[in-house]
This record gives sequence, C-alpha cells and structure tokens, in this order.
Amino acid sequence: MSAVDTTYPTSYERPPADASAATPMQRERATTIYEKGAPGRRAFTAPALDVPEVDGLIPSFARRAEPARLPQVSEPELVRHYVRLSRRNFDLDSGFYPLGSCTMKHNPRLHERVTALSGHARLHPLQDPRRAQGALELMYNLERALGEVAGLPHVCLQPSAGSHGELAGVLVTRAYHEARGEHRTKVLAPDTSHGTNPATVTMAGYEVVPVKTSETGGVDLDDLRAKADDQVACLMLTNPNTLGVFDPNIEEIAKIVHEVGATLYYDGANLNAVMG
Repeated sequence: MSAVDTTYPTSYERPPADASAATPMQRERATTIYEKGAPGRRAFTAPALDVPEVDGLIPSFARRAEPARLPQVSEPELVRHYVRLSRRNFDLDSGFYPLGSCTMKHNPRLHERVTALSGHARLHPLQDPRRAQGALELMYNLERALGEVAGLPHVCLQPSAGSHGELAGVLVTRAYHEARGEHRTKVLAPDTSHGTNPATVTMAGYEVVPVKTSETGGVDLDDLRAKADDQVACLMLTNPNTLGVFDPNIEEIAKIVHEVGATLYYDGANLNAVMG
C-alpha cells in the first residue's frame, strides 16, 4: 500500500493474513469514545448559572435518578477520536464511489453553506407564511424547475430523503392503479437494487419480485419480459444502477413495463446522470 492508502484506508480493506504486513490503521482495534479519557476529564466546563436550577423547573418524576453516563474526555481526545474513525470510511471526498448516481456526484461545499443559511435551515414548520415568503419563493421556483426538467405538471417537495421519495413514488403508483379499478400485487426491482427498494415495496403492501442482472451489469431483458405481467404495479429502477452502470436498454425496458400497464419508477437521484 502507498503512504496515501495508509493515511486514508478504505472501509472495504481487510487486514492481510500476515499481521506484520498490516498498516497501523488495520492493526488498531476500533474503540468507543467511552473507552477513552479519565474520570473527571472535561472538554467544556459550563459557566455558573444565571437562571433557575433545573430542579425547580422539572418535576422529580421526570428527572434522572442519577447523572447520565457520558464520556469523560478532553476536546482534543474527542476530535481525534471521531476524525480517526472518519478516516476508516470511503467517501466521495477520497475516491471514486460507483454507487448509482453517486458515481458522478459532487456537491460543491458552497451548496452546503447556502443550505445552512438560517433563513432556510432554521425556519420553523409552523412559521407564519407572511414571514417566510423568501423560502416559499425558493421552493416554488425549485418545484417549477424540476417539473420543467421532468416534463411533469407538478412536483412534490415533501419527501425529505431518497427512501422517503421512493415510498411516495410507490404510493402514487398504488393510487394510480386503484383509480383505474386495478388491484396489482407485485413490484419488480433489479437484484442489484439498493436495499431501500425492497423495504419500500413491502411498506407499500406489494410483493417484491427481483429481476436478474445481465452479464453487462444492466437489466436482463429476457427475465424482465418473463416476469412482467398484469399483476405488476411498477418497476423500480436506478439508472446508473448500484454497479455504476448506465443501462443502454432503458427505452426497451420502459416499453416492456408500459405494455403490461405498469409504471416505471425512476430514481430521482439519477437526475445527476440524466442532466449531465
């Protein structure tokens, strides 16, 4: 291994059979923060209270009988512990990450600064709309832009994560079929799909039917045709997929699914790849 590899080991590295050849990071046993420090050691000491004691504000039945068992470490120990653990991870900042749309993803640090602005990040859900017009305008413009890109009349911004978006999409699919008087029972998903796909399908009340992967890493069209029938509600597809492969047969895949009256759920994260 190179010096860089030793400094930033990846999470999938395994110590070599010969322990003497292992890097210092591979030889070190990961410890919890509770195993560090010493009794009485503190990272921060609170100043004297200038407000009433908590005993007078919280009734005794709602208070702990004894102090919480918190780590007793200094600030340098605290920082070094979590920074060292973070270096065991493999991420986009340290290398290529071929996992679906993460393959080509890069979120500029400027975006993190913007999204952390207090006028947006600290806005209360029950804020008076008259005092939140700036944030509402941003969300409206985003909804319009996403709708134009996706060719949709409306876009919902409510889902707050990828798995949340998956569930919303599958529930919309279920409502679509119910409105047509259809009761479909199955959802197709590639056998390389992210673990949230089958979890989402189960939560939505469907049976998960895996579709095989071809030798080139895409959807096996023959297997898809064999499993696509009038009981299939939709196909959940990530493209580029979890292998980092963009499926060149996407139009044929969509045709097969639509011919049996099913919908095609396309992972929203793939907008990175579709737009370039």
